[in-house]
Amino acid sequence: MAKKTVTAPKAVISKKSAKAPKLTDRLRGRQLPHIGVLSREDLDAVIALGEWFRDHPEDRTYGNLLAGRLQALLFVYESTRTRMGFTRAMTQLGGETAYLNAKETQMGRGESVADTARALNEFVDCLAARLWKQEDMDTMAAMMDVPVFNACTPRDHSTHVIGELMAIKQAKGRLEGLNLVYTGMARGILHSFLRVCPVMGINLVLAIPVSYARTLDKAIVAEGEARAKKAGTSIEIITDLKKAVKGADFIQASTLIRSMLAGEMSPEEKEVEIPKWTVTDEVLACAKRDVLYSHSGPAHRNVCATDAVMDGPKSIIPQEAQNAFYAKKALYALMVK
Repeated sequence: MAKKTVTAPKAVISKKSAKAPKLTDRLRGRQLPHIGVLSREDLDAVIALGEWFRDHPEDRTYGNLLAGRLQALLFVYESTRTRMGFTRAMTQLGGETAYLNAKETQMGRGESVADTARALNEFVDCLAARLWKQEDMDTMAAMMDVPVFNACTPRDHSTHVIGELMAIKQAKGRLEGLNLVYTGMARGILHSFLRVCPVMGINLVLAIPVSYARTLDKAIVAEGEARAKKAGTSIEIITDLKKAVKGADFIQASTLIRSMLAGEMSPEEKEVEIPKWTVTDEVLACAKRDVLYSHSGPAHRNVCATDAVMDGPKSIIPQEAQNAFYAKKALYALMVK
């Protein structure tokens, strides 16, 4: 398939601009197995285009950009937001989607990840995969010469986190210098934040139970700390929610109890005292007066946060879901050949 030749300015596009931005080839054809492969310049380009798509939803300049392209969504477990976001992004850019429940493919009958990747490489123009292991994601990316996107592993959730950054910037007007508190599982979103917050000038606090802190990927923690030292930002791990949110500009939550999400009971979650980790109005009162709250979803009400918090004036959950979609659309527009 012939590669499209396109160029783009590096400047951020003004919200007032009615003219669609030109695209750059700097990311064209690259892989996204985890968010750590993207530089600050890469992230700025994705966020700028995502913002333009968000602020000009009726513009169809790129409605045929990926015409004739086919994406595969290979998911080992269920999804709502991520699956719909990738599907809609490809549709709005003119392409098509094939959804593959991994259990119903030959991978579900014992075919290796590498052989599955080789087979898919012959049929699709890009792949978004939700897999049980980060190692499997890395193998997929290594075995395919079309763009592979991480649609969630235990060590990354790139596309969603970029959407979260967009939502924070939309609400606060900036990313640099903000204090972000993450609370929830010690899985994909958390590890993506470890890698990306220092790059974007954000101070990160991980507010997680002691049992979850034991499960952190030490290599990614070390990588995040090294990036923070270089950037002049900070990373802290605090095992008390009310203490952790002191000074917070933004509280970003994820699912607290994994078995509620995937039915997979982990030993660590048995040690979690849920009431101590539920975000309440009392918890918000410990943060800055203008603190905002969001949840990546699915959120289990009165476990992750109370109804009053999730539906209250400090919640931007709907804006986060919207931005996560436009992040996916921007990544596809910039990366798919």
